Amino acid sequence: MTAGTKRLLKSYCRYVYYAGAGNFWYENIYPETGCYKIYNAVSFTIYFVMILLENLAFLFGDFPDVEKNSSIMFSAIHDIILVKMFLLLYHKNSIKKLNYEMATVMETIEEEKVMKQQQRKVKWGITFYVVTVYLSLIAYGVESFRKTIVEGTPFYTVVTYIPNYQDESVIASILRVFFYMTWLYMMLPMISADCMPIIHLITIAFKFITLCQHYEKMRREFDKNVLNMRNNAATKLLKTGFIDGIRMHQKLMYLADEIHRVFGIIMSLQVCESSAVAVLLLLRLALSPYQNITNAFMTYTFVGSLFFLLALNLWNAGEITYQASLLTNSMFYCGWHLCHMDRRTESDIRRLVLIGCTQSQKPLILKAFGIQDLSYSTFVSVARMTYSIFAVFYQRRE
Repeated sequence: MTAGTKRLLKSYCRYVYYAGAGNFWYENIYPETGCYKIYNAVSFTIYFVMILLENLAFLFGDFPDVEKNSSIMFSAIHDIILVKMFLLLYHKNSIKKLNYEMATVMETIEEEKVMKQQQRKVKWGITFYVVTVYLSLIAYGVESFRKTIVEGTPFYTVVTYIPNYQDESVIASILRVFFYMTWLYMMLPMISADCMPIIHLITIAFKFITLCQHYEKMRREFDKNVLNMRNNAATKLLKTGFIDGIRMHQKLMYLADEIHRVFGIIMSLQVCESSAVAVLLLLRLALSPYQNITNAFMTYTFVGSLFFLLALNLWNAGEITYQASLLTNSMFYCGWHLCHMDRRTESDIRRLVLIGCTQSQKPLILKAFGIQDLSYSTFVSVARMTYSIFAVFYQRRE
């Protein structure tokens, strides 16, 4: 199978399925059998119980400052991620329909070169994010193990209400290791929830690129047709292609609205999560009297993964706005001015160009909570705001 949107979305849905989040593909090629449903229910029950224990540790636990700060941070992160996962499950049928529309619209005009660029962008973006996340988690485990050996403290990564901090029994140690291993595995469906919107943002941006190339290809074919046939016949072919382009543009606008409806809250929560947690991590890094290599590496990779995930959301949302803005020029320079003009007919190509350009000039902007634009400039603003909040708290602490 050649590279294409259908293949890309299908491959990602396979990963989501094996991660335990269910079948989000519109075909039943990843069946949710009885055994799979049991596996899914057991997995989410364990995740929910662990997150509940993290919240209890934050609210009622008696821990040293480092562990208490970790409990605050992880309870906030995991609560938000749990909400995002439940939102995905809530919109499951809508996502299946969206995947079908995304896979089939403009499938016949997709070009191999562009689809390979799309696949490469998705592959490297998500791979880098996954690597930074697991580097951070491994660093947490290494640092906790080091403190256990050197300082004699209990092995803590995710801080849970049970077992008690002073409990040094074998069962307590087994539980702490179990929660750490659960955390490592729990990141698979969590990453699937984080990256699901990103996949659709990238694919819709490349759909607009493909549509622009459709109009550019029309111009090249029109120039050839004018030389080989009468102007009226070439004009008729150009009109047909232009009408197809307008229909595809309307479909893409609908799909963009669907992406915003289904994933809008998830992307909005990501903006809040990344900025708030980054402030907590940077404060812990700045206010700690001593930072060894693993502790600093753990913090920097965690902050880096959060901001990279935020960048994947905002940059690709901004890319949609940018690529959609280029469509007007592609429409206008399709070659209509070289056509034979017939003022007596309603199908005058000038009217089609006017309608198409008017529709494409409407800015396509995704918004967080319906207020803040999801764009390149928003990422810069969030990064500046995060550092400003960190600087204020740091100065007041001094």
